[in-house]
Amino acid sequence: MHLHFALPFMTNSYLIAPGPSGPAVLIDPGAFDLGLLEMVENNGYYIRSILVTRPDRPSTDGIRTVLKIYDAQIYTAARRIDDFPCKTVAGGESFDLHGMSVEVLGAQAYSRDAVMFKVDNLLFTGDILTAGSVGKAGNPYGAALLAAELKERFRSLDDNTLVFPGSGPPSTLEAEKKFNSHLQISS
Repeated sequence: MHLHFALPFMTNSYLIAPGPSGPAVLIDPGAFDLGLLEMVENNGYYIRSILVTRPDRPSTDGIRTVLKIYDAQIYTAARRIDDFPCKTVAGGESFDLHGMSVEVLGAQAYSRDAVMFKVDNLLFTGDILTAGSVGKAGNPYGAALLAAELKERFRSLDDNTLVFPGSGPPSTLEAEKKFNSHLQISS
């Protein structure tokens, strides 16, 4: 797994692949700059799929450039991103990408078009969850609904699951359950 920090929106993008080279998956391409291109090309990857946690600018600004270079399918909760058709996914679905099993976790309390992607023990949350906090929900009631939804979603997941947010540092579900005041789960 490779991390790329995109300066225009100060967001994280991630590159995962089933092997040391070959087909790869790009998650939340907030920008597709020279650094990310070199990361892909220098490792012998070819972007075949793009996972988007939420179809808004901080997560999608690099898509147009990616698709000029690579023939990739976009997976997200929306039908289209700009002019590009997407494979629509929803919480509860699972599918295979290049030999990797992808599980989609919904986050309706955050936004109807927001999803998280779990690949093995890696959880890509976008802005739904960041280390120590949950996404901005607009008001205290919305924040409480989001926290309740995330607690329920995370209850059955392994504590060793690594959390990769749209911005900020990575975390683990164990740390979030223990230290994120929004997600503390009592036994």
